[in-house]
Amino acid sequence: MFQQSVGDRVGNYSVRRIRCPYSKLSELNTLDLYLPYPPSSADDATRYWIIYIHGGAWRDPIVTSTSIQPALEFLDPRKYPIAGVASINYRLSPYASHPSHPSSPDDPSRNVTHPAHLEDVMTAITMLQGWHGFGKRYVLVGHSCGATLAFQTVMGLWAAPADLVANDAVLEKPVAIVGVAGIYDLPLLASTFRAVPLYGEFLEGAFGKDYTDWLRASPASGEYHNTWQNAKAVVLGWSKDDTLVDETQLRRMAHTLLDHTSAGRADMAVELKGGHNDIWQNGTCLAKAITTALSMLKEELP
Repeated sequence: MFQQSVGDRVGNYSVRRIRCPYSKLSELNTLDLYLPYPPSSADDATRYWIIYIHGGAWRDPIVTSTSIQPALEFLDPRKYPIAGVASINYRLSPYASHPSHPSSPDDPSRNVTHPAHLEDVMTAITMLQGWHGFGKRYVLVGHSCGATLAFQTVMGLWAAPADLVANDAVLEKPVAIVGVAGIYDLPLLASTFRAVPLYGEFLEGAFGKDYTDWLRASPASGEYHNTWQNAKAVVLGWSKDDTLVDETQLRRMAHTLLDHTSAGRADMAVELKGGHNDIWQNGTCLAKAITTALSMLKEELP
C-alpha cells in the first residue's frame, strides 16, 4: 500500500513523501521517496537521484530507511542538482537477542542471509529506474553495512533476482557511490574486533561461518575497473571518532580502489565528525559526503 504526504517541510523546502512497496516478499520490502514539491522546473537530465541504503549490521530493526531524514535538510534541490531522494528498507538477518525488538524465527522480514539483503536492494533500485527513468544518473549512498551493499551492487558477482530476470528488468549501475563509515573487508573487521563477540555474531548471522564467503562478499575484494566501467566518482567518508568501524576499513577500500582505478573515475576521502551513528543522526556529515559526490559530478554531461 502506498502512503503519501504532500508539502512536508524539510528545512527550507517542501517535499512530497511517499512510502511504497517494491516487492511482496515481506513488510520490510519498502522504500521511501522524497520528491521536491512543487515539482522542480529544472531538466531532470541535468540532475541526479540520491538512493540511500541504511546500516544496522544487517540485522538491527531500529535503523531503517528513515535514517536519511536528518540529512534531507541539507540536500535542498534548489541548491544541488537533485531530482529526488529514495531510501531503501530491506530484509534483515536474525537478531533474537535484540533488547527491545527480538526477531522471531517465523518472520520472513528478519530471517535472511546474504545475498538476500543485496537482492532486495538491487530490486528496489531497478524498480525505481523503471518508475522514474533515470537510468545510471544516480548516486548510491550507504552507511556502515549499507556501504557494503552499495559496492556489492557493482561487483558483478551476484545474479539479478529471479523476478527481475522474468520481467527483463536490468539494473543500471550508478555513476557514483558514497560509502560512509563503511564495512569493506569482513574478515578484517572480525579480526580487528576479535575481542568483541558481537562482531563475529552479526557477521555469521548475515554471511554464515565460511571465511571464503566473507572474503568474496567484501567490497575490498572487488575488481571495479572491470565490473563498474561507467563509474565517475567514489566518496569514502569516515570519522576518527567512530569507535565501531575503524580506519583500517577506509584504508583497505582506498587501497582496492587505487589498485583498480579506471579512466573517468575520481576517488575522494572525506573526513567527518562524530561517532558511528552520529554521522547519519546529525544529518550534516552524511549530507557533506553526498554533496561532495555531486560536486565531483557537476562537470559531467548528461
